[in-house]
Amino acid sequence: MSKHTLHMTFSIVLSIKVSEQRLNRLQGLSWIFLFELMDSQNLTYYKTEMETRELGFQLKEKDKCIGLEILVVGCVLNMLQIRLLNDDLQRKAREELNEVPERIHEDLQALKTWIEEQPHLCANTDDQFLISFLRGCKYSLEKAKKKIDSYYSFKTKFPEFCNVTNVDSARMREIFRSGAFLYLPIPLRNNGPRICWVRLASADMYSLEEVLAVNHVLQDILMLEDDNAVINGLVMIADHKEISLSHILQTTPTYLKKWIAYNHESIPLRLKSIHFLNAPKIFDVVYNTAKPMLPLKQQDRFLNHNSLDSLSQHVPLKYLPKDYGGENGSIKEIIAEWDKKLNKYRDYFDKSTQWGIDEKLRFDETNPYNDRFGSEGSFRKLEVD
Repeated sequence: MSKHTLHMTFSIVLSIKVSEQRLNRLQGLSWIFLFELMDSQNLTYYKTEMETRELGFQLKEKDKCIGLEILVVGCVLNMLQIRLLNDDLQRKAREELNEVPERIHEDLQALKTWIEEQPHLCANTDDQFLISFLRGCKYSLEKAKKKIDSYYSFKTKFPEFCNVTNVDSARMREIFRSGAFLYLPIPLRNNGPRICWVRLASADMYSLEEVLAVNHVLQDILMLEDDNAVINGLVMIADHKEISLSHILQTTPTYLKKWIAYNHESIPLRLKSIHFLNAPKIFDVVYNTAKPMLPLKQQDRFLNHNSLDSLSQHVPLKYLPKDYGGENGSIKEIIAEWDKKLNKYRDYFDKSTQWGIDEKLRFDETNPYNDRFGSEGSFRKLEVD
């Protein structure tokens, strides 16, 4: 309970006698919304906003709990299980993502109602999962709906690419333990974007599509548990020192189109920048093919570096893995920690097999991917916030 905040909705009237002893028992709860407080002796009323910045009641100094009778007008019928944000993330969620704590329940309920009304869509409706889409879409309900539909449409149409559900598969674990995609423990500048470190495994052992599929499992976990990734986005650093001609040949326009569409249209993790380190000249073929598929805003976020000194101007050296001279965990340590995470989420991915899209039941007759992937056609640029 202490790891979550209870978001209250106005529904009924409760009267609670508050004593010091009872107040101590209530520690660990963070209550949102405006409560009307009544001084039992003077019958004067005033309002106090219950903040979520730390555990317990947060009352203005003038509001002494002891001896007061709290009239909770409208209270506690729906408890939403959402992690408590730290001060900095809460501020960013409000200022940059348009999050209004008092309206979270209403927004989540709107998404749940919409999901229930879609005959073709069976989706996860857990609060923590859905709020990642609200935050990733800056609280535009229409964009969040579209992204949820795209997320499950993509997983249904391309299960081998982005819907691995058996995290105990020997090959899946082998690819993961190669360290192709690692999410470093310390965010950029301690409370900023999550850093993803990329080192492509041998193309002779694993296909690029297999490697990307494993990363999409890790991204699903980030959506559920990493508030830094959801609120501040991702910074990707790809060390292409070992990239080979075989990698380049697998990076077809269709492959690039799928990767771009999934990462920019389907998941609620915003890519803030991609840094390519030690990329050989032949990598220009991939970059020049992908660039026209991206909006200008995204093109400006792709940066090439021929040395760690160049990279450190954007990402200080201390935030790199220890193997590269940084202080952000060793590759071996990070793999071991994420191995445990995969075990922890085993049941979640088993359950995820029940979620998806049934196109035969879609009443609006529009599939976001049929036109682009069902048949070959011209590429279009993506709309990205």
